[in-house]
Amino acid sequence: RVNTKFREGIDVSRYQGVIDWMRVGTEANVSFVYIKATEGSSLVDPTYAYNLANARQAGLSVGSYHFYRPKVSVDEQADQDLVPLIDIETTGGVANDKFVADLQEFVERIAVYYGKKPLLYTYQNFYNRHLVGTFKGYHWVMAKYKDEEPMLTDNVDYMMWQYTQTGRLPGIRGNVDRIRLMGNYSLTILEM
Repeated sequence: RVNTKFREGIDVSRYQGVIDWMRVGTEANVSFVYIKATEGSSLVDPTYAYNLANARQAGLSVGSYHFYRPKVSVDEQADQDLVPLIDIETTGGVANDKFVADLQEFVERIAVYYGKKPLLYTYQNFYNRHLVGTFKGYHWVMAKYKDEEPMLTDNVDYMMWQYTQTGRLPGIRGNVDRIRLMGNYSLTILEM
């Protein structure tokens, strides 16, 4: 079921507008897409259902992501139809020890719910400042929009690199985040 034709993928949300998924699937040389589903406890991306159905129909492997909000209770965020990619980009002003403890509880609940550890996403500087040494045994997507690959102070072997937020692809108006698999990783690891 997993499309492994290319080692490239994208992530999308309402900011990309209406996407021509058939063009993406046939012309863009990508195999997978992560689609924003939710944020915090109440925001559901209005393009989620359309993107999910049409990306699958175009033959892409599809995953969904949840944008974690530190100031929203773990109970509220876990009590949704969440999917196995957690987008971690802010502490929300919460003290780092509490932020990491609450995030750990949230991530563990998602793992129990799906029976599989979620994929964790953040950017290089945020990881190095707040997450070094945490979440051992989890796969990471690291964002760094430069030519050189992300460098993590604890040398974690991340699975994917989000290398640009200004990618251009047929079927998508405007910019799109581009992601590539690293090393010997395969999308088959993420199969549900």
